[in-house]
Amino acid sequence: MLIFRSLGHPDFRRYFFGQAVSLVGYWLQSIAVGWLVYRLTDSGWMLGVVAFVNHIPMLFISPFAGLLADRVDRRTLVMASQALQMLQAFVLAILTFADWVTPWHVVVLALVQGLAHAFDTPARHALLPTLIGGGKSELPNAIALNSLVMNVGRFLGPALAGVLLAWFGEAWCFLLNGISYLAVLYALMKLPRMPVTQSSAGSSLRAQMLAGFAWVYQCLPARLLMINLAIVSFTAPTYQALMPMFVQEVFLGDSRTLGWLVGSAGLGALAGTLLLASRQSMRGLTHLINAASAAAGLGLLLFSLTASVPVAMFALMPVGFGIIVTAAGTNTVLQRVVEDRLRARVVAIYLMGFIGTAPLGSLALGALAERIGPSYAMSGFALLCCASAVALWRRRADLGEALTLEYRRAGIDV
Repeated sequence: MLIFRSLGHPDFRRYFFGQAVSLVGYWLQSIAVGWLVYRLTDSGWMLGVVAFVNHIPMLFISPFAGLLADRVDRRTLVMASQALQMLQAFVLAILTFADWVTPWHVVVLALVQGLAHAFDTPARHALLPTLIGGGKSELPNAIALNSLVMNVGRFLGPALAGVLLAWFGEAWCFLLNGISYLAVLYALMKLPRMPVTQSSAGSSLRAQMLAGFAWVYQCLPARLLMINLAIVSFTAPTYQALMPMFVQEVFLGDSRTLGWLVGSAGLGALAGTLLLASRQSMRGLTHLINAASAAAGLGLLLFSLTASVPVAMFALMPVGFGIIVTAAGTNTVLQRVVEDRLRARVVAIYLMGFIGTAPLGSLALGALAERIGPSYAMSGFALLCCASAVALWRRRADLGEALTLEYRRAGIDV
């Protein structure tokens, strides 16, 4: 099938299925951490704090991680960071099984996971061209399938977490996440060593790091798409951090309600990645990104205004769709036009906009929800997301013209 054509490459296929197992475990832990923190503290602010420390390293560490991934064997870097995340999950499981866990244990371990993730993610994304044999024509499909496997985990993990939390408690979710890392570590061990692409000998580390920022700023499509991505990521994914608060205070539900709601967003994201994977060219991708950004904002607004679980599940589908299509679509455009020597650094900047801004939004939303309530706070974030989509739409002509020039320069037939 054309939609899975990148799986014809053995290295990418092993990586894909290893990630599939690991990411289900990751979402098991993500849901269980939020549930544990709210059970221990009954505080939306603490939910925001945990989400903040878990993701804020991406904002500050990513530039250094991207530079490192351009200077060392990317496979080794990913294996080391995955092993650290596995250790973190086992420590959290032991503390919870022994009933020793406190909110600040969770905060510290979330920070450890965030630091490991900040080094892991740029290297993993930059691996993709090598895993498909350097064939740039299949890169958009590989990026879409990489997002697909992430969102299969995002769909299955929360639903499974809801059941496990109700029957067994948080500790089993943490233990299963730790075990799941063995699958991706095995897949990475089977990969060959990756070539080092850095070729900036003689230039300072500072100059090499800033080269990625300079490229994004000077490339108009990259700049416009990154600004939109940063705003969407600051606003739309924040529902995840406050979901335990919404479930208990707005929807009057339990852990299974939590699983169904987060799984609904995962289903929307899954549909978005399938749509991206089925595309045969780059034509019209920026229009799709723009529409997806608007869908995320409108879905979030509907979610914030309803007290009905079925309506909330329906509303979260376009939120999940919009976030992943905006993010994966932007990543596709960037990776198609950037030079390989800058790839990991530009991917790191992309991750700063996608993942690094989300904790700032979660922290702000958590504080605001404590003052005015979760529904009003989230409505404001939804309107900001919609405003970003409108601003990008108003620059559509400039964006299209500049992107056509970039595609021609890169030799891409759209």
